[in-house]
Amino acid sequence: MHTTLFKNLYLESKEASLFGRYIHSLHIQPLLENLSGKFQVDIMGQSVNGLDIYSVTVGTGPKRILMWSQMHGNESTTTKALFDLLNFLSANRPETCDLLSACTLKILPILNPDGAKAYTRVNANGVDLNRDAQDLSQPESKLLRQVFIDFKPDFCYNLHGQRTIFSAGKSKNSATVSFLSPSQDENCTLTENRKVAMEVIAAMNSHLQEIIPNQVGIYDDAFNINCV
Repeated sequence: MHTTLFKNLYLESKEASLFGRYIHSLHIQPLLENLSGKFQVDIMGQSVNGLDIYSVTVGTGPKRILMWSQMHGNESTTTKALFDLLNFLSANRPETCDLLSACTLKILPILNPDGAKAYTRVNANGVDLNRDAQDLSQPESKLLRQVFIDFKPDFCYNLHGQRTIFSAGKSKNSATVSFLSPSQDENCTLTENRKVAMEVIAAMNSHLQEIIPNQVGIYDDAFNINCV
C-alpha cells in the first residue's frame, strides 16, 4: 500500500473518542454497540469481578486471525489501534473488501477488563495473564484458550504496549512498534510456525520503515513456557 494512502486511511479511521492511557470497558461499550451489521459482537465470558469480555468477528475469508489486547490492563495502546482498525473495516473501500474476503478476524479488545479498570498489569487476583498459559488458573486465561480452540486461528496477535524508554536497537529512536515471533522451546528452534511469523513480521517491517523509519524494535525471544 502506498505510504500516502496508508497515512490518509489512518487519519480517516482514527477513533477520536479513545485517547490517553486509561482505557476500560465503559469506554469501548458504546463503540461496540455502534458497529454495523457486518460485525458480530459477542460476550465470550466474564472476568474475576464479573465484567464482560467481548469479541468482535468480521470477514468471511479462509485465513483466520485472532487478536487480543489489554491482556495487561495498563497497556491500552493496542486497544485504541484495534478500534482504528474496526473503523477502517467499517468503510466500503476496495482495500477493506479485499481484506475481509481473504480473512476472518476475531478480536478481543480487552481481555483483562478488571486490570483495565484498575489500571494494573495483573488481573483482579493479582495474576499476570501472560504468565498463566500453563496453569490456566484464571477465568480470563481459560476464556482465551477456549476461544483459540473454537476459532482455530491461522495467526494469533498477542498485542501489548511498551514504554518509549525502549529504543529501536542501538539508536536514539524510541521503538514505536516492536515485534516478536516467540520461541517454542528452550533452544529457540526455528520451527515452521516461527518462520511463517517471521515472514509476516518482515513484510510489515518493510512497509513500516517507509512510515516510521528506524523506529521498529524486536522483543527478546527467550523461551518462557508460561507466556501465551
